[in-house]
Amino acid sequence: MSAAVLGELSPSTAVERDASAEVLADASLTAAADASGCTGATRRICDWCKGPIPDRARRDAVCCSKRCRQARHRFTRDVGTARAVAPGRPLRLAYADPPYPGKAWLYRGHPDYAGEVDHAALICRLVQEYDGWALSTSSEALPDVLALCPRGVRVAAWHRGPRITASRWPLHAWEPVIYYGGRPVYGPVRTDSLVHGVSPMTTLPSRVTGTKPAAVCRWVFELLGADAGDTLDDLFPGSGVVTRAWEVYARAGSDASPRALRDASAEASGNGSPGARDASHADLGDASRLTSAATGTRAVSW
Repeated sequence: MSAAVLGELSPSTAVERDASAEVLADASLTAAADASGCTGATRRICDWCKGPIPDRARRDAVCCSKRCRQARHRFTRDVGTARAVAPGRPLRLAYADPPYPGKAWLYRGHPDYAGEVDHAALICRLVQEYDGWALSTSSEALPDVLALCPRGVRVAAWHRGPRITASRWPLHAWEPVIYYGGRPVYGPVRTDSLVHGVSPMTTLPSRVTGTKPAAVCRWVFELLGADAGDTLDDLFPGSGVVTRAWEVYARAGSDASPRALRDASAEASGNGSPGARDASHADLGDASRLTSAATGTRAVSW
């Protein structure tokens, strides 16, 4: 509107015109957004497969299909939630599920592929940076990987059943999980053995060979005594299932009553301090093997 025309209008008329122009602009933007939604340019994303949710779906839909909704429900149910937040300082935990030694070639088409993983450097990082950690490997590679670990590690067993195929030798039907540290938990019974079959997550586009089931993720969390106040780093994301499971498992933190966290500086003089952990890890075996390579190797998880 030109200045000459505005001069002929009263102040109240000019205000009304401006207000009506803003209303029309907002209405046009809303109509354009609705039109874009009608043409398929929806911004709603499926909470399971991360694909677009169809326009015909209900307004409160969080999944794109019944198949994805059921898969999401089963996954969330199997992971469950952590216990009420434990007292004391939160722990920094890690789970490493790298390509098993000699098997990295299975992931050569993945964008994170970086060849064989340097397990010596990986274990060195786990020991130095975390209060507790778990490392998955194969039963075939277990002796070599254990030789790189510090004293005090424990070995748990996931009995997943054999992959049915012709073989001249007995088929591998279990996988070891090496774990260390974490939190002692008194009350619920925890075991270092899990019997749980595995089936491919066909509804998950990001799945890779050896993607861990939800029940296995929860079992690993429980081995470390993890609770909703802790943090967990998934060092080899791969399919992203472990990170997804941890988000579900730690969700109880938003519902649990707040806990009184001790000042982290006060922990420096206690057993949970980094200095104390370093002392407990003084015997790391052959130090040259643990520090021989860079720690930046990236590769996908099973």
